[in-house]
Amino acid sequence: MKKSLAFCSFALFSGLVSAQGYALNCTDGRLLFPKQTLSNDENLDVTADRSEISKGDTYLLTGNVSLNSSAYYLSADEVQIKRSSKTSTAQGQVKFQDDELMFVGDKAVVKKQDDTIYTTLNQVQFHYPNAKINGQAQQVKNDGTQQVFDEVSYSLCPLGNTDWQMKADQITLNSKTNRGVANDVVVEFLGVPVFYSPHHEWVLEGRGSGFLAPAFGSYDESVASEDNNYQVRIPYYFNIAPDRDFLLTLNQLSSRGSVVEGVYRQLIAGNDYMDKGRLELEGHYLNEDDITNNARWLLNSSIDLSLNEKTELSLMTNRVSDTKYFEEIAHSNTSATALHSHIDLVYADKDQNLNIALFAENEQLVNSGTAAYTRAPEVSISKAFTGMDNRQIDLSLVGTKFQHQTSTDTGVRTHAQANLSRPITTNAYSLTPKLSLSSTDYALDNAADENRSIYSFGLDSKLFLERETSFFGTDLIQTLTPRLAYNYTPKKDQSALPSFDSADKNDSYEGLFSGQKFTGIDRISNANNFTLGLESDFIDEETGDTYLSLKAAQTRHLDDTDMDSSGVLVSRRKYSDIALSADMSLSDFSFNNALQYDPETNKIDKRDSSASYILNPRKFLTLAHHYDRANSDPKSIELYGAYPLTQQVHIFAGVNRSQNQATSAWTTSKETTGIAYESCCWALRLAHFKKYMGNNDYDYVTNFELVLKGLASTSPSLYRRLEDEVPNYLANLDDF
Repeated sequence: MKKSLAFCSFALFSGLVSAQGYALNCTDGRLLFPKQTLSNDENLDVTADRSEISKGDTYLLTGNVSLNSSAYYLSADEVQIKRSSKTSTAQGQVKFQDDELMFVGDKAVVKKQDDTIYTTLNQVQFHYPNAKINGQAQQVKNDGTQQVFDEVSYSLCPLGNTDWQMKADQITLNSKTNRGVANDVVVEFLGVPVFYSPHHEWVLEGRGSGFLAPAFGSYDESVASEDNNYQVRIPYYFNIAPDRDFLLTLNQLSSRGSVVEGVYRQLIAGNDYMDKGRLELEGHYLNEDDITNNARWLLNSSIDLSLNEKTELSLMTNRVSDTKYFEEIAHSNTSATALHSHIDLVYADKDQNLNIALFAENEQLVNSGTAAYTRAPEVSISKAFTGMDNRQIDLSLVGTKFQHQTSTDTGVRTHAQANLSRPITTNAYSLTPKLSLSSTDYALDNAADENRSIYSFGLDSKLFLERETSFFGTDLIQTLTPRLAYNYTPKKDQSALPSFDSADKNDSYEGLFSGQKFTGIDRISNANNFTLGLESDFIDEETGDTYLSLKAAQTRHLDDTDMDSSGVLVSRRKYSDIALSADMSLSDFSFNNALQYDPETNKIDKRDSSASYILNPRKFLTLAHHYDRANSDPKSIELYGAYPLTQQVHIFAGVNRSQNQATSAWTTSKETTGIAYESCCWALRLAHFKKYMGNNDYDYVTNFELVLKGLASTSPSLYRRLEDEVPNYLANLDDF
């Protein structure tokens, strides 16, 4: 019978990165005494220096006594065996072992009745090797189903380590009900009591209710009179059922008051109306802000339902009481400019290549965000036909109602499109001709109705070449793929059309081959051009890993007019920017570089570069540089990393800085620094966050976290923020 004394064996979040390769060695194999091999014989194997018979069926064994059976092992200085009751009483240096646990004590009474072993042990030290549980008790009773520990202390620290331990007047473990009960509980850390509970219950196997690691810290709201505030977060996890749980957190803000936070999650079983689903509700509530005297709140909800094999429904709501909630209360998500709520209903018949969708959304601006167009609603239908010789026809119809919080350019857009293609692919080459026909109608609220009909033609071709080569003794396959594409779209003035969802694609590698310079539907640029590209990969012949990938492309325009973002035709140059990229991966190192070079000005218009060394999530470094000549902040750099100072101590950091074009001044947009200590018993972390809020104003947050491993898990809100702010970092201190 497997026992677990851990009050909080939490499994809130899954899919964590494996700790192999950087983990502490917490399996040193230490035991209370050398593990004994239990007998294969049902009969009791007895050895002793001396034996004598007293009172009929009672035997007294003394001197190096050992009893071994298939169920248990018992040794002591003296053992009295009563054959009629199958009872053994051991005294003096008692050692007891079964399949799950080990005991060392002063006295033990072991009784076998049918197939059940009853034990009573006094003044014992116990050890569960598999569960890594260690402790002491005045007395332990076991009836085969239930274990009762009196005046007990235990810990999940390695044997001999009591950096943290739990003490209780009594602990009862019931394997039949899978429940544990403790009375008068005190948790000590480094000999100091840190928690008390008069009564506590938990599950033995699987997830259990209990406290997660509290988080302590400070924050600076950039309010002169309220700087250097403190914050305490105390989370408690309720394991309601295998398919549902609830996380309750008390968030105490010294400047604002007490925020109650709750997250409820549930897996929805299938029934006559649906196959399955998932529900998550999150709510925060502050009754009265000590500064504003207003109630502050947050409400997030998400429902994902599979109504049947072909129909999916998604509902999401994200709302806060006011635009400054994340900055002043949550002290997170301060980079968000809007919260989106939506309904998304999708019918997908893969056999018929048919998709029908209904989508509607709205937004709430936060953190000084700017309003965007929302779809309220959008209805779409698409159908694909595949004919002989790989002929493909894609038909789509989309009707969208666009709304905006401030702009008067709103209305309904209806877009119909047909795409025809016939890819021809062999081992040596591919050829893909395509034809697109579209018609778009605008029923505008405050302007005359508009429409546009247009067609586009494209031809994309590739030639596949390869050769065998080698590099530093490694056999490689080098591929070489010349690519040539022609795109044609007639000229059409679209200045009278609104721009609901179009944006500049820029001259990226794939963007050049698309023949279109805009995303969305509102702007379809004219084209009459050839694009020439070249791709080459160096691939390990044995493993299939790509060590180096190179790409280059440029477009030659055959006409001298172009469309700008307003839909007006303007003059343009003959050649586009040259799009170049190089990606290299060597063992633990990776290098990525993509740029757009203007041959007329001999300047780089855009560049994204990064270099990474990633040995494991506790030892890595990533440096990235971004440049966009068209932005007001053209240059930015990013640095992320973590480094182990010792096996138990590591530091981590992440920083983003950008340069203003007008002033050339560099500004830190966000910064994260911290240090963490990890042992096999407990972990400690200090993290500091700095976020630029605009107008030379920063939000500062410092968090302190203590994790008693096996008792209190890492705070989910903190490690999720760290994983966002320091990419590639494994922020969960429970993984050791």
